[in-house]
Amino acid sequence: MISIDCDIASAYEGAISPEQVVAAALAALQAEGLDTQEIGVSIAITDDEEVRDLNRNFRGVDHTTDVLSFSAEEEPDFEEYVDTDVLNEEATDEDEIDDGATPRFIIPPEYAEVNPVRYLGDIVISFPQAERQSAEFNNSPAREVQELVIHGIFHLLGYDHEAADQREVMRANEEKAAHILDEVTV
Repeated sequence: MISIDCDIASAYEGAISPEQVVAAALAALQAEGLDTQEIGVSIAITDDEEVRDLNRNFRGVDHTTDVLSFSAEEEPDFEEYVDTDVLNEEATDEDEIDDGATPRFIIPPEYAEVNPVRYLGDIVISFPQAERQSAEFNNSPAREVQELVIHGIFHLLGYDHEAADQREVMRANEEKAAHILDEVTV
């Protein structure tokens, strides 16, 4: 069973539906051969300001972007943006957290036994940014959001597009997912 939590800011509810968002996520998971597994993902469609805040706070980049993916399966790469001294001040026992160490969250084994869902992580999309770039890609704003959902899912699955060889693989997977989505929405 696939569980996709979709939160669309009220300003964009008429422009994109939860069903469109879910269809894109399912197409990406199907393209990867994961559509029969128990998977969870959270997708938020929001505004430029919220995406800019998240981009600044978690990536150190002070501008909006189209999509952010926060993987639940990878180690977070935000230590340089986290003031570990502040985090350590909150520790009640000085031995609990080494000075300068980033705290880790550990899922108790009993939770994993009752909740076998593989939670991939969270995707946050700026609808205004998707709307601005939709004309560039000859898409409707809703279709651009769907393309960004697909892109975000592949990031959650560990794909990247920094190196040319990785970009080619990721792009091929995105095209496969877009084709699946086209077949579903025809």
